[in-house]
Amino acid sequence: MENNSVKQEMIRAENIKKSFGTNEVLKDVSLKISRGEIVSIIGPSGSGKSTFLRSLIGLEKVNGGSVYIENTPFIQNGVYAGEKESRAVCGKMGMVFQHFNLFPHMNVRNNLIKAPSLVKKEDKKMLNEKAMHLLESVGLADKIDEMPSSLSGGQKQRVAIARALMMEPEILLFDEPTSALDPELTGEVLAVIKSLAEKHMTMIIVTHEMSFAREVSDRVVFMCDGVVAVDDTPENVFVKTDNERMKQFLRTIN
Repeated sequence: MENNSVKQEMIRAENIKKSFGTNEVLKDVSLKISRGEIVSIIGPSGSGKSTFLRSLIGLEKVNGGSVYIENTPFIQNGVYAGEKESRAVCGKMGMVFQHFNLFPHMNVRNNLIKAPSLVKKEDKKMLNEKAMHLLESVGLADKIDEMPSSLSGGQKQRVAIARALMMEPEILLFDEPTSALDPELTGEVLAVIKSLAEKHMTMIIVTHEMSFAREVSDRVVFMCDGVVAVDDTPENVFVKTDNERMKQFLRTIN
């Protein structure tokens, strides 16, 4: 694994708190991610993993704490940046969801080019070329004019990854990208994510695929009861941890 100590800081989350009513889901969560770093977040259901990820891109509003993207403030002590600033900061990130979130009434091509044509006003010919290139990279160039309903779950998720890449994000967030897939389709999606890791894309991956997290990650974060309980190398997390809650979690999934 690479030494990220001298790399540019891409994400800094400090003391993030989030409650849903009386349920405190995130309790003072802090995390730093460097450029090109791949961090997997694991943990039991309800530990706050997805809520934390969604908070980084503004899909959940936090109750306290700060988030900086490339040292630009998105949230400071629970106060959000203005609309223009927030849009610019969040535009540095792309997100791939558990349930794909493709537009069902649009074919694959239009799913890919819709956002950059609206947001970036990019040339349609160039967008079509970029869409084809990205679909080729995920093995789906022949599906460019298909409707989402005709695709398998694994194909939908690969299209969703290509769609996120259309906006040229500097950071990709994955929220359980394989949990809605049949086991035989999981491998094709993990292979695409692994190819991005080999290109040193900065990524945070909430996942229940332990062997994948161990193989692809620079660091693995174990969340439990709304806090970061362990943040270490894959080797230390999966083999050498002395955290009893982490050991218990690993025993339940093995």
